[in-house]
Amino acid sequence: MEIVFKDLDSLKKAVADCGLEFREGQKTYRWYGRWMNDFGGENAAYRNGIKPEDYGKCEHAIGVPKSAQAYEIGVVKNPNGPGYVLVVDFWNGGYGLEALAGKDCTKLAQAYGVQVNRKTLTGMGFQVTKKVLKDGTVRLHCTR
Repeated sequence: MEIVFKDLDSLKKAVADCGLEFREGQKTYRWYGRWMNDFGGENAAYRNGIKPEDYGKCEHAIGVPKSAQAYEIGVVKNPNGPGYVLVVDFWNGGYGLEALAGKDCTKLAQAYGVQVNRKTLTGMGFQVTKKVLKDGTVRLHCTR
């Protein structure tokens, strides 16, 4: 994933907002189990500094609550600087993971952006309310 997550507290809240579970300190994540070299998109982990031999290893994991089959998202240290990046295998929809996290983790990334902005704005003294539009766009309304 191309987004760098620098605020773990905001990521934890975003994970919960998506109906997922943050598994702090879990050092492995569930995925296909071996690299097949069958995905070469720009957001492929190996194209972004994650070595295939490190697939399945992480600092924390994100998973589907009460699912022993669904794949998990690995939260790994960013190999290109500070923060964390996500590594995920969405083969077969990740057995339910993609439905909650969104295609290429777009729902999770949007929820993270909302949480980071909410934290920043409330720190500046604003009251923040969130509204989700019919098309899925999230709008934050700030007042003092």
